[in-house]
Amino acid sequence: MNAQQQKEFLEATAWLRPLTRWAAAFSFSASGVLPAWLRNLPLKLVKRILAGYQKKMATSSGCGTCG
Repeated sequence: MNAQQQKEFLEATAWLRPLTRWAAAFSFSASGVLPAWLRNLPLKLVKRILAGYQKKMATSSGCGTCG
């Protein structure tokens, strides 16, 4: 990713930052209380959303090696 693509990616995913912070805090605070698959579910959702954005940006930029 070049600098312009990184900037666009950060702008497009800015709405996700508070959710990412919450998911991480939830995972840490639920450690020992909930099973790992349930504790990490919000983090996995965030990961899928970010991967989707990254793939979308890679295909729209015409990068043949990304994705």
